[in-house]
Amino acid sequence: MLKQQVGNISARIENENEEDLVDNEGSGNVKHLSISYKKMTDEMIRTCYEYGKKVSEGKNAQEMADEIVQKTGMNRNSALMYLYAVSGMLDGVVYKRAISAKATKKYFDYILREYGQKGLNKALDATRQHIEYRKECGLTPDAIETLCDEYEQKE
Repeated sequence: MLKQQVGNISARIENENEEDLVDNEGSGNVKHLSISYKKMTDEMIRTCYEYGKKVSEGKNAQEMADEIVQKTGMNRNSALMYLYAVSGMLDGVVYKRAISAKATKKYFDYILREYGQKGLNKALDATRQHIEYRKECGLTPDAIETLCDEYEQKE
């Protein structure tokens, strides 16, 4: 059942080219708004990292996601996923939403630069937990696993 739910959520996120909205006049009519897919940019990745540090320090993730959307035009759900990933890495706890291998690599680099080896070790531990979680859900995180192996050898 968990695998099915994760699959449903992933499919919904991937298909966000169209979003249903109920009009504000209370008629209950549903309008379709076409949303163009925005590729994840380096600016979005960096912005999520900066705001993810704030989430790790106790700031509200929902509010931080709203700020990221305003600043970059990023999809709000994606912003939340990236915020939770950064926060999890900084805190050394599992994060359950997937982010790109490109972003993971950048986050490892940022963390190593700002927090040193101890910070990177936390990020690697959190990412290893994330990998195990994904495997339990029947998903294969090969690229991220290879990235962890690479960064663990830098120690």
